[in-house]
Amino acid sequence: MNSLVPVLHPSQVTTIDVTQLHHDSHTRSVVVKTIHDACQKMGIFQVKNHGVSKEVTENALGSLSKFFDLPMDQKTIFLSDDVNKPVRFGTFPIDNLDRVSREFIKIYAYPIDDWIGSWPHNPMDFRENLGKYAIEVRRLSLEIMEAIVESLGLPPTNLRSSLEKGMHMIVGNKYPQCSPSSNILGLASHTDHTIITILLESMSGLEIMDSNDNNAWKSVPATGSTLKVLIGNRLEVLGNGLYKSVFHRVTSNAQMSRVSIGSCLSFPMEEMVEPAMELVDEEHPKRYRASSLEEYIKFLSSKADESYIESLKI
Repeated sequence: MNSLVPVLHPSQVTTIDVTQLHHDSHTRSVVVKTIHDACQKMGIFQVKNHGVSKEVTENALGSLSKFFDLPMDQKTIFLSDDVNKPVRFGTFPIDNLDRVSREFIKIYAYPIDDWIGSWPHNPMDFRENLGKYAIEVRRLSLEIMEAIVESLGLPPTNLRSSLEKGMHMIVGNKYPQCSPSSNILGLASHTDHTIITILLESMSGLEIMDSNDNNAWKSVPATGSTLKVLIGNRLEVLGNGLYKSVFHRVTSNAQMSRVSIGSCLSFPMEEMVEPAMELVDEEHPKRYRASSLEEYIKFLSSKADESYIESLKI
């Protein structure tokens, strides 16, 4: 499958130097405009000089890999179909085959002191290394989300309190080695119900749907120490459709397994989110109804066929 999918050149994916958000007001405004264009055009960008050290990212991926390498009976302690569980392990089997296309573990990560005690303690460095990464990526996410809010033309301090108190869930994934010619996806196409998702990956595998090219699938290469930022449904609602959540999927690799960490960031669980009033007028009527993350989780439990973002459209 990968061989049939065009690979985006690194220059086609906007790269933001996070340190420039702290320069003079002119430099910041240029960066914010670049973020606006990237969110509107592709729904994804990547960040460099983000302050999350190579040691922290490598240790987080390493501990996660060691967790997935544990015997299955040590991982299924956390096995659950309950989407409300703050720590949840699961697998996606391949039909008629004694293999899986993905293993995952989802862990609540904020406030970290409330949840870290319930995280896996095997491997022994799991809590320490994933905890350090969670703290660092959350700090980064608040910087990025504040710039994104500003890029929508909203006051940069708008929603700061909600963002600071917001939901943070870490999703660790392992995609076992599998030939792309088998046409088996590691993760089917979807959008994230987040404000943003920050992605750390051990190797390439992410593909996005490019709405600027007849909805063609494009492979997004992993590049150096950058982290990818994916626009989610909550931001699409807040922006009244100005930014679109990005459809994405994951393909398997024929040579080795792939490990990734998605940091899913949103508003507090019970907080209702709707289009910002500054972005609604006669020419741009309200396009989405208000909803909460709590409502979304109930929707997931209902196993409805319709996508949640579609259910919100007016």
